[in-house]
Amino acid sequence: MRYLLFALLLGGCGLDRNIEGKVTIDQGVYGLLVHGCDSSGCQDQPAGGEHVTVYSASASSAYANADSDSDGVYQINLPAGDYTLCTYSCTPISVPDASIVRYDWTSGPGGGHWQRN
Repeated sequence: MRYLLFALLLGGCGLDRNIEGKVTIDQGVYGLLVHGCDSSGCQDQPAGGEHVTVYSASASSAYANADSDSDGVYQINLPAGDYTLCTYSCTPISVPDASIVRYDWTSGPGGGHWQRN
């Protein structure tokens, strides 16, 4: 019984990926930044205080930027259009008119990876 309780407690300590309640923007991009884990017994952690930059598809200079909060959540107001979203690696994104899109980033080999949710 003690081992079952311990397993349930460990499962409850995982990263909360349900971040929609924290989103305050009406249009743009938001997501969760995660310090990934690739060793036994390690758990993914939120990447708080990480910098996210958005580049316009038509310009090489930064269009907008933000830092993730202590829970690893970032959000950036953007007009509809095509952009490049970067932290330690970059990915192309499209923001439709009057919409928000979610892109999560997890650290790892090669600079980590982005995932659209």
